Formats: sequence, structure tokens, C-alpha cells
Amino acid sequence: MKLLIEVVVGYMYKVQKNQLDTSKFKEEFAAIRHGNYLQFFNLIGKPVDFIVTYDNGRISNSVIVEENEATFIALNKVGESLKDFLKRTRREFGEINDNDLSDEVFEKAALFELSLRMHSNYKRLTSEEIRFIDIINRLNILDTEKDVFHEGRRFINYIKRPEKLKYSWSEGVEKLSIAYNLMQDKKMTIT
Repeated sequence: MKLLIEVVVGYMYKVQKNQLDTSKFKEEFAAIRHGNYLQFFNLIGKPVDFIVTYDNGRISNSVIVEENEATFIALNKVGESLKDFLKRTRREFGEINDNDLSDEVFEKAALFELSLRMHSNYKRLTSEEIRFIDIINRLNILDTEKDVFHEGRRFINYIKRPEKLKYSWSEGVEKLSIAYNLMQDKKMTIT
């Protein structure tokens, strides 16, 4: 089962890779590119979905996405914003046929980045921009595992800025797959 954010960010990656004019959604694309999900949600501004959470004996049904909230809870609260943004971007860019990468690769890249970002800052969503390279460097894993994650990160950077690609797309897909599989083996995914 796919997460909504996986589909939305995957589509955003596809738009970026195909170097379409994103000026109409400049702030939203910048927020996602830099992993600032709280800013992204605030830019969309749709009503928050109803959700009940339980945290250390406290029950809450708050519909406000709070800065210190666990990412997974926040992602569940912003479903309407994600749906709205996907609808608006698809209306703007339409169906994009990418000759190099499948939708599944774009979505896997989105899930890879989001999952690792979720492990940053004690697994909390923050309004601060934390560089993806720093997130990986701070993980409590072996240096060889960090190297594998960095290969996946570099490939995502090439998706976002394809003019900087230093190898073939198929090589990049392989590097992302290896990194993604390691992330799954370490049980670091959010699905």
C-alpha cells in the first residue's frame, strides 16, 4: 500500500527531473526539495484531517500540525492538503511520460528520503531545514551503510537536478534500490 505523500512527492520529483517550469509552485517545491515538510503543509493550507492520537497517557484530537509532532502523525493529518496539491500540480503538468524512470522509482525515491528524514531530530518533524547529507551522517549505523545511503541520496539529487547526472539512469536506479533495500533491512521505512 502506497502512502499519499509517496505519490505526491514522487510526482514532484518527476516534474523536477523533466525540468518543467515549477514557478507557479515555487515555495512548495522548494520546501519539499529541502525536506521542510512542516513549511510545505503550511503553504497548502487545507483543513487538517480528523485524527485521534495517544501519547504518554494523553489523548488528543488536535487538528493542528505541531512542530514537535511525530512525522507519521503529521502525515496523517495533512491528507487533504496533499490531495489538493497533487490535483493542482497534475492539472498544471498533466500526465508526464518519463523515458528513463518509472513512477515506482520516483515513489521509492520519495519514500527513501522521507523515511530517513523521519529518523532525524529524534524522529520528529521540525520547521528547520536539515540537509539530507547531515541526516545520513548522524545515523547510528556503520560507515559502510552510510556510504550506501549516500549513493541513494546522490541519485535523488540527480532526479531533482538531472543536468548534474554523472552516470546512467539505470545505474542510479540500481544504487537507489541497494540503498532502499538496506533501509528496509534496518527497518527504517515508514511503511
